[in-house]
Amino acid sequence: MKRKLGTSILIAFIIVLIGILSIGGLSIMMVKDIIHNVHFIKEESKHVDNPESLHDKSYELLLSIHHFIVKPDRQYAARAVRIFNDIKHNVASHSSNDNDVQGHHGSHGDSGGLDQARENLNEIENVIVLINEYLETGSFDPSTRINLEEYRNSIEAFIKNVNTHHFTGIGAKVNDSYESMSVILYLYFAFLLLGSMVAFAGYKLLKHSTVQPIKHLAAATEKVAAGDLTISVSTNSKTEIGSLYNSFNMMTEKLHSNEQRLEDFNRKLENKVKERTIELQETNEALHKTQATLVRTEKAAAIGQIAAGVTHEIKNPLNSLSINTQMLMRDLSAKYGAESSEYESASHIRFEVNRINNILEEFVKYAKFPEPQFFDNDMNQVIQEVVGLISGSAENAGVSINVTLQDDMPVIKFDARQLKEVLINLAQNAIMAMKDGGSLDIESALLNDGIVVTVKDNGGGIAEKNLGKIFTPFFSTKEGGMGLGLPICLRIIESHGGTINCNSSVGDGTKFEITLPV
Repeated sequence: MKRKLGTSILIAFIIVLIGILSIGGLSIMMVKDIIHNVHFIKEESKHVDNPESLHDKSYELLLSIHHFIVKPDRQYAARAVRIFNDIKHNVASHSSNDNDVQGHHGSHGDSGGLDQARENLNEIENVIVLINEYLETGSFDPSTRINLEEYRNSIEAFIKNVNTHHFTGIGAKVNDSYESMSVILYLYFAFLLLGSMVAFAGYKLLKHSTVQPIKHLAAATEKVAAGDLTISVSTNSKTEIGSLYNSFNMMTEKLHSNEQRLEDFNRKLENKVKERTIELQETNEALHKTQATLVRTEKAAAIGQIAAGVTHEIKNPLNSLSINTQMLMRDLSAKYGAESSEYESASHIRFEVNRINNILEEFVKYAKFPEPQFFDNDMNQVIQEVVGLISGSAENAGVSINVTLQDDMPVIKFDARQLKEVLINLAQNAIMAMKDGGSLDIESALLNDGIVVTVKDNGGGIAEKNLGKIFTPFFSTKEGGMGLGLPICLRIIESHGGTINCNSSVGDGTKFEITLPV
């Protein structure tokens, strides 16, 4: 039958815990008795103090009566009456307390002393009555006497009996407390000795049943790590240690059998390597495309440097030429008239100057492409603003605009100004492509954690041979076009980490699809 080592340890722990709780509970009960005895001693001390106070007042009363008998005086009389009333009240109070204590701890044995004190008080009360009459009438019979010495002896005997009884009770409680403390001390030493023996026995048992088997298993594990898979271990233990040994033997057997499988796996791995090589070739082609993009970026940077020189060398003279042309046109208009051939020639010069200036501005704009400023923006709102800007030109061209926006579009970071420029460029190209009017569709959608914006027209379309060139700088199929609009759009979308694709066929229209990552 299999024995669980954890169960054995749990049972031993429960037994020790029960022993600790039992001894602790017994010790707590004894400590409680000690505390009760201390409280009793405290109360008995109060009872000892009360008779002592009564003793002092009794002597003071006798002295006051003695002075009054010797020399009747109102001061002595009033003092004797006051002290007598205090003593009488204290005797009654002590009698009540003594009855309460007897109910809790047994009889004191001093009731006879109290009876004697009451009898003496009754005798003295006769004198107090005469003293009160003296206070009322002012006369006193000096022949009246009382045995004051007998009263004093009775008070002392009463106090001695009371104190003797209280001290006897206090001594008994002190002895009980000492006995309880001795029992607690004996229990502590017994538990210390027993606990040491149990701990030592547990250590020996744990070493024999757990530590040594684990050491043997660790040594076998080191051999397995060195490559010896034929090793096995054996034990007679019926606990979890035995299960662990059996599991170790099963593990070594499986490791040995898996060597053949590993060889098969290596052969399969070679095949996988060949497959991955093909995938790497495909990845290499993608890298070539990326490299082409980087080359295009480097070319743009070189063009930027050229643009700086062109701007410096051409822009200023061109502006001067434009101003002088305007002045020449004004003089020719005044001298020959606006319909003259001279004025018309000057107008052609001004037109060509402005055309060169526009080409130069587009060139500089493409070459000195600004970095996008990323802020949280709503793509649907940007689309609506673009539609508002192009609606006039679309209406004049007989083009209807259809907008389909997806609800709950997330807010993402992009440069709203640059994205507007892209959408306006695509929309204007679409409007110009539909010479006889048509329909312009603008849609937004959220697909695969990306925002997709589609601009579609039903114009004449783009020839297949030109589709691969539309994003090339200075390529244009429009009359008078400079071929920089779509390259600028491509740079803006790529700077946002997105893509722009074009699908078109002659006669079926054109669709541009922009994808931006969320």
